[in-house]
Amino acid sequence: MLVAQDLQVTLADVRAAAERIRGVAWRTPLVPAGRHEDGKTYLKLECLQRTGSFKVRGAWNRMGGATEADRRRGFVTVSAGNHGQAVAWSAKRVGSPCTVWVPDTAVERKVNAIRALGATVKTMPHDQIMESMTGDRWSKDPQVYVHPFGDRLVMAGQGTIGLEIMEDLPDVKSVIVPVGGGGLSVGIATAIKAVRPGVKVYGVQAANAAPLARSWETGKPEKVPTPKTIADGIGASIVFDYMFPLLRRALDGVLTVTEDELRAAVGELASEAHVVAEPAGASSLAAARQQAEKLARPVACVVSGGNIAPTLLSEIAAGNR
Repeated sequence: MLVAQDLQVTLADVRAAAERIRGVAWRTPLVPAGRHEDGKTYLKLECLQRTGSFKVRGAWNRMGGATEADRRRGFVTVSAGNHGQAVAWSAKRVGSPCTVWVPDTAVERKVNAIRALGATVKTMPHDQIMESMTGDRWSKDPQVYVHPFGDRLVMAGQGTIGLEIMEDLPDVKSVIVPVGGGGLSVGIATAIKAVRPGVKVYGVQAANAAPLARSWETGKPEKVPTPKTIADGIGASIVFDYMFPLLRRALDGVLTVTEDELRAAVGELASEAHVVAEPAGASSLAAARQQAEKLARPVACVVSGGNIAPTLLSEIAAGNR
């Protein structure tokens, strides 16, 4: 059973991860958010990362050093899509079989990408996917389970983004990070605050899938109804007991954005920054625009992924004309 104290990540963990993933995960650019920016808002473009999202950082940090016995067993994970692609890619790189369980509402493009990497894809209802991460269900699986976020090595790998932000924008005042399970935000905040404790790190969720925002108010892990949001990458319905203490310690607050704000941010990224981002990835910019008068600047927005369904991107682009 996972507990928070076993998952605490240190700056040393993140720096070790940076060495382990060097030459495998790409160092992504940090750029102004658009042609009219005056040095106040920046984009950390993890949508340009290998497999189209930040997830390969954590997956490779976890899997790259696997024993030969574990490589023969193969790997299994659960994912809305992006983590599954990263695990499938990493498994292929080490020559291992791989199984990815996805929700029955998963984006087709992401499912097809997982299959194209050689993994076996299986489905289960969204609520069962979430529940499977609360107990020891995967300890009985013949393959090695790679947790999407509740793993020190996975979180340390994601934390390398924080190191890169601090190197490329040392005077950053605020960082906004999309939050699903919480591994990305915990890893990034751990790295940033160890280097510069005064930097504010905020999580962002879709208003229609915001259990962390609710938990922030009540002071305990909360559950919300099955998410109804275009931001599938952060479409969480649960704040996990083992993650909540880490998130409370790491983050300075939680922001929420509406579906309209998500769409506007996807459109702005495409038209102004020439960046293709999925709604979860665009949520950070949506929050930065919403909170423009309140955030200390410069602000860095982590654009966590770019694996948007082509039909959704076309629909949003058409609406922006």
